[in-house]
Amino acid sequence: MEETARYEMQLSPEEARAGTKKILTRQGKRLEVTIPAGTSDGSMVKLTNALKVTDGRPGDILITVRTASANGGVVEISDSTFGREVLESSLPVVVDFWAPWCGPCRMIGPIMEKLSGQYTGRVKFCKINVDENPQSASRYQAMSIPLLVFFRGGGEAGRSVGALPEVALRSKIDSILG
Repeated sequence: MEETARYEMQLSPEEARAGTKKILTRQGKRLEVTIPAGTSDGSMVKLTNALKVTDGRPGDILITVRTASANGGVVEISDSTFGREVLESSLPVVVDFWAPWCGPCRMIGPIMEKLSGQYTGRVKFCKINVDENPQSASRYQAMSIPLLVFFRGGGEAGRSVGALPEVALRSKIDSILG
């Protein structure tokens, strides 16, 4: 019996508009996913018989595309989009260096989503998977995760290691906003 594995993939509005390639890691195997130009929030991308490659058994991988909206949202970035999304941003940026296998990383995710809606237009929230983006992880010395790095004007303005409670993260963000 064939199975279907389901994933969600976060794209920036720019990536959804222009189309992009992303890496999906499953069972230690890396699959390149092509997201076509003009993809909208909630669109599905099907990787036909991809479970044969990752799990050694028949089945598809179905990816639901999510895009960050104007009313907030955490933008998933990569080594190739880091400069544009973070360093060239006109807004202060909080970057969450994370991995899907990291429990504390999963704890901070909903807090980042909530705050992204509350700080819309004042702070940009991004996350980057350290397993799939080794250049950025190395450059910012993401040895322990979750690692939150705060940027302002293209430069690092602070950092925090470990899952912060919402009140502590809010306080850090407010101090960067000045």
